[in-house]
Amino acid sequence: MKYDSLGYYEILNANNESTPDFIKRSYYKQAKYWHPDHNTDPKSRKMFQKDSVACEVLKKKQKRLEYDLLSIVYPPKEFPIMGSLKIYKNQKDKDDNALRVLKQRKVLCGQVKETKDICNISEAGNMVLATSIYNWIKGWWGKDGFKKTKAAIKYNLSATEAFDLDNLKLLIHNSIAYAQENNSEMAWIYAKQAEAMVSQDAFIVDKLEQYIEFLEYKPQKTVIIPYWNYKELRIRQYLFPFFLGFAFLFIFLLMFVKQGFLSNGQSSDGYYEAVIIGNRIVPSDMVENHIVKLDSSPSDISALAHFNKNCIVYHGPDTRYSPLANVLKGQTVRITGHTYNKAWYKIVLDSGETGYVHKSNLTKGIGNPVPQGSKVYKGYNK
Repeated sequence: MKYDSLGYYEILNANNESTPDFIKRSYYKQAKYWHPDHNTDPKSRKMFQKDSVACEVLKKKQKRLEYDLLSIVYPPKEFPIMGSLKIYKNQKDKDDNALRVLKQRKVLCGQVKETKDICNISEAGNMVLATSIYNWIKGWWGKDGFKKTKAAIKYNLSATEAFDLDNLKLLIHNSIAYAQENNSEMAWIYAKQAEAMVSQDAFIVDKLEQYIEFLEYKPQKTVIIPYWNYKELRIRQYLFPFFLGFAFLFIFLLMFVKQGFLSNGQSSDGYYEAVIIGNRIVPSDMVENHIVKLDSSPSDISALAHFNKNCIVYHGPDTRYSPLANVLKGQTVRITGHTYNKAWYKIVLDSGETGYVHKSNLTKGIGNPVPQGSKVYKGYNK
């Protein structure tokens, strides 16, 4: 079996679909065979004991679900003691329903150190900023310092998304640990987060759905399921280099002003400067340079919006540009930028094409479900 870290299903010749009665019958058969009173094999005692433990775990629904889920995220050598799981808490050692594993790389004179910290989004923000400052100040020096620091910065930007086995392990572990402490609400919230993370794996989703049903937790109020706001963390990683760039630019401009190279002339920020490609009127590069770019990703739910009416998407931020597509009310899109006055928004359609739509046509949040294979959003949308 794929998920059987301790070999409990294997020793009982069972699988995930085996009934409790089958488990018990198989246990008696194996126990009789491996009983050390008549089996002289040196490993008979160990196998007999393992047979007993396997039966005890798999014949009970709760223990079996816990074993299945833990087997998904823990290899045999790391498998925890099921009955006494430690609850992972935030950096202040407090209960927290929005924890993730933050992985970062620091570079000092060409030497790379990787860290893993369990924290909430606020704590992660401080850690990310501190690591960014550390790398930009200390990472470039020494042998291969530039190359390794560049790689570390790239890794740190991608690692903030937190969609990996380490984070799934944390979510499943804490869900079971809280359930064992009779805290059904926290167990339910962590299980829901795990379910959202593995929406493409039918087996794991099924196990989590069974586990959530077993918890029998019925929220008495609206419960907001936390998610890892990696966009905010990525922005924090840009803060220090942005500050450095701004400081250098300020000094550079100050020097030029003193030399009299700059005039007081002002430029226009108009959004209609077009070129013709084939039979289409599209914005020039100058217009695109005046668009505020947003750091959105197909996994960023906060960047989603939907059309509140049937309308037209244009190639540029003005109705004088050629139409790109006719869209229907309710269609979900992802926002990737906007004009300075936020009158027009740049959006991504399901096909991956980008165009512009007036702000009056958009409402924040998901409208109609995002279709399979869409370039708009790849996250969980049940």
